[in-house]
Amino acid sequence: MSQMKFWKKGLALGLCGALLVSTAACGGKKKSDDDIEVTESTKETTTEPETTEEVVSDLSAEISWWTYPIFVQDEGQEDGTYEQSLIDRFNKKYPNIKVNLKVLSYTDGPEQLQAAIDAEGGELPNVLLDEPGRISGYAKGDLLSDLGDLFTEDVTSDVVSEGILDACKNGDQYVMYPLSGSNYVMAFNRSMIEDSGAIELMNREGACTWTTEAFEQVLERLDNSGFNSGMLFCSGIAGDYATRSFLTNLYDGSLMNGDETAYTMDSDENRQALNKVKEWMDKGWILNGSGSAGADAVASFVEGNNAYCLLWSLPQAISNAEALAQNGVNVVVMPYPSADGTPSLEYMLNGFCVFRTEDEQKEQASRYLIDFLCNDESVAVENVVRSGAFPVRSSMGDIYGGNEEAQLFEALMPYSGTYYNKVNGFEEMRVYWYQMLGEILDGEYSVNDATSSFVEYANKTLTKDGEKE
Repeated sequence: MSQMKFWKKGLALGLCGALLVSTAACGGKKKSDDDIEVTESTKETTTEPETTEEVVSDLSAEISWWTYPIFVQDEGQEDGTYEQSLIDRFNKKYPNIKVNLKVLSYTDGPEQLQAAIDAEGGELPNVLLDEPGRISGYAKGDLLSDLGDLFTEDVTSDVVSEGILDACKNGDQYVMYPLSGSNYVMAFNRSMIEDSGAIELMNREGACTWTTEAFEQVLERLDNSGFNSGMLFCSGIAGDYATRSFLTNLYDGSLMNGDETAYTMDSDENRQALNKVKEWMDKGWILNGSGSAGADAVASFVEGNNAYCLLWSLPQAISNAEALAQNGVNVVVMPYPSADGTPSLEYMLNGFCVFRTEDEQKEQASRYLIDFLCNDESVAVENVVRSGAFPVRSSMGDIYGGNEEAQLFEALMPYSGTYYNKVNGFEEMRVYWYQMLGEILDGEYSVNDATSSFVEYANKTLTKDGEKE
């Protein structure tokens, strides 16, 4: 199957499924029933060409690899089929390492793993493919191995952004090895920005980065041409990453301080952004979405009612492809604007961790498996494609064969910023976030009062028993 075909299919299934772990805004969910133990019958559906592989190591060990259904399967194949084919290829180079595969469901996989952690003597995986938020939680529980030996100078210099490297850490230790990722973006209705002439003000080259000044001019042109604005939504936490990226980038602010010990929405930069949004709202250039959720904003945009949508990603594009076509909506993807034209974007990330064991053979075998899956030239690019995302390594280059939309997402990866989902109390903070926005949009509180209140309560989520973590 060609890489381009994988891209079409992988975006629909693999990436959408991965994003659903943290948001409810995606239009569909990858089919996943009970946890799947891969059997011999599953193996038979994938055949690999006969090749002569050089044995890399004769180390002998038996390890387990647990994974969510991140990799897209070939048509008609069960979850785990492709992963088992990877194990078969791995065994050509590491013939004495037995890998037992378990595919977790998104529904109860996290609870199943937590139950194993809580049970005395519970069986934990040696290798897990997951996202940084949960992996960080396991690391804080002192359950994971330090993978610093895998982060050679060649690797760290090749990873596309410092933000991604930081997302792989717990404190000073690397606890996750990254495979692929994708940034969150915004979308415009092509016919509306073309008819209004607004597209002339939008950078359409490379990563398409642009300034807040240019964005404001685009809003004005759209309004002067009679097109309906997009909405700043805040009814519920789904899709809140979009509003955080949008607001904090407008005047080069940030959600937290550099060492992530305090929230900074009360900074001059962030207050300027919120006051600017209020100004745009008064002009009708952005709509008050205090009563609307992220899914409402996406649906309205897909129906052709709005000139732009702050909440967009590849899952939205794929799951809404048919409706977009029916409604005659052609999408132009853009990153969030920033004052200096250099955004810091939120993103999803896939990566591997190792649950610590006293068995040195298992520890080394786990590292061999991760290195093979992420770096071996026979599988690495295909694994990124099947994850429905994009390379985190510059050396991989354009893996989607010149597809324009894919190239934009690839070009945006170096703008991946701080991965906030790892901080203590993140989920509780998200509630305070949408409450703050609603208070400002509805005029219940001033920007200064609402941001001060948010910071007060959000900072409390960073503490445990009154002490900083």
